[in-house]
Amino acid sequence: MKYLELREFQVINSHLVFTAEDCRIVGKCELYTTKAAGSDKKLCKTIEKSLEQKYVDVVDPSISSSASTSNAMMKSPESLPTGGTSMGSSTGRSLSLAKSPFGPLTQSASRRTFAYIVATLNASHPDHDFTNLRPFDFKKERSLSVVVNALNTTLKMQGHISTSGLWETIDRHIDLNMCDIFSYQPDSDSDPYGEDGLLWSQSYFFFSKEQKRVLYFTLRGVSLRSPPLRADDYESDASDDYDGAKSVFLDDIDDMEL
Repeated sequence: MKYLELREFQVINSHLVFTAEDCRIVGKCELYTTKAAGSDKKLCKTIEKSLEQKYVDVVDPSISSSASTSNAMMKSPESLPTGGTSMGSSTGRSLSLAKSPFGPLTQSASRRTFAYIVATLNASHPDHDFTNLRPFDFKKERSLSVVVNALNTTLKMQGHISTSGLWETIDRHIDLNMCDIFSYQPDSDSDPYGEDGLLWSQSYFFFSKEQKRVLYFTLRGVSLRSPPLRADDYESDASDDYDGAKSVFLDDIDDMEL
């Protein structure tokens, strides 16, 4: 995944880190292209291959079925599995995989989309490894307006700030109406900031297959008792808001030369 350094996004990120009344807000909005190369390309292929292998009995039932039958026959006839049990468990797994947030995992396109999202997390949080995440750690969001309203509400409630111009700016670089949206609610073990006094978090991925881009938008609230924010806690180093000042969000973008 290639991180796209855009001046407009630097402005956005400079306003996503500040101190609210009861917690510190740390957020970032990053845009990546899926035109992976080098180690990123290898990572995506590894994730996709691992997922395919994990569900090989569903991806191609004939492979696992013939292999298990052959092994069982070599041991003893009595060790053959009963038809009812095998069919039931296989059907259950097939139905489960067909309902993956990324689409049927028997299809390479679905597995590739999942790999892009995991690769985006790895690129955004280089000190953490997300390759052990499962497709079902994510949720497919059905409504762009619901997601936008959720993020806007959080920013307005926590920072008492206006989000005017935010989504229009983002939409210039990735067509939000054409995106598949996935949310991620990590547990304490897989959250990259789970031990830093994390109170809550919101993470969304907007994937545009046509534009080959992924937008990663995340907000988290951390305890005021947690260690003070450092410059390397977030991508943008242009913000001075975490000293307690409130921002008027994105006023600078209106005057920006695009």
